Amino acid sequence: MSKMSSWKVVVLIVVMSVAAGCTVVKGPYYLNTKKYSEGIHDFSSILAEDPQNAEALYYMARLYMADDKPEQAMPYITRAVALEPGNDTYLFWKGINHWALMEYDEELRSYEKALELNPRNSYARLYMGHNLLDREDWKGALQAYDHVLASDRYDPDALYNRPRALHGLGKLAEERSAWLTYLKSYPDGALALRAVDGLNALGEFSWRNFYIGKRRVSFEAVQFEPGTDVLKDDTKPSLQLLAAMLGNSRQLRVHVVTYVDAAPELARKRALRIREYILGYAGGVSPRQLLLSWFGEPERVKAGGKTRNLNESVSFITQVEKQ
Repeated sequence: MSKMSSWKVVVLIVVMSVAAGCTVVKGPYYLNTKKYSEGIHDFSSILAEDPQNAEALYYMARLYMADDKPEQAMPYITRAVALEPGNDTYLFWKGINHWALMEYDEELRSYEKALELNPRNSYARLYMGHNLLDREDWKGALQAYDHVLASDRYDPDALYNRPRALHGLGKLAEERSAWLTYLKSYPDGALALRAVDGLNALGEFSWRNFYIGKRRVSFEAVQFEPGTDVLKDDTKPSLQLLAAMLGNSRQLRVHVVTYVDAAPELARKRALRIREYILGYAGGVSPRQLLLSWFGEPERVKAGGKTRNLNESVSFITQVEKQ
């Protein structure tokens, strides 16, 4: 080979290496900035010059999926997998593409193939669990979620869906414990609200959902030392959250309602103690924002299609202003 030919080969290798590097950088950039159309145009140019560029095909698929165009994405991810059948990441995203097209059998097969290549692909394992959960394969879903949690015990999706699988298996005591585990790590947001609903449906009211203003909020139930008006320490974060919400909205008024069966005086003292704690914690809260009521009887609550009596409880009810 001549020196000139050798030089050309080196240049070609360098150019291909730079192009591959650009692909690695460009793909995440377009996805993170949500510049899907711009990215698709750019990768189309790359593929025009190098149709066998598996990574460019992969990012074309990812961009189309992110742009809610799974039909356009499928040919690209299929070609990427064909070019690199040993790439478990490509197989995982092929599964996601099948899910978006409601092709659930093909979705599951893609995850299974990805896991055959790489049993430690936690995303494939997690989404296989979701697929099995939708099929009501409770045992298979539970095994998938447990496998994910063995690697990451704080994975939010696995923690949330694990009690759903346990419910399907009729393991209600374990379901209760699993909901509590989820709420310990993720006490806020829409999934926390659903977790509390699931917990309450089991007759467990150590967490409650209440509307504060227009927002539905999860609270760890306010509790006292037995037979006293001494707040338990675990209760205080819930009252601190309520105090912060009241402090952020001076127009907000909330009824604090306490119940103690056959002990109205203790119920009264507890209501006063809650107000005292909130006012002491948040100096900007006005006493007029806290409206107290107390009852010497159980609170009747509905959850899971049943009505239950709570002998000792605390409820928060937003006062609705008359129009």
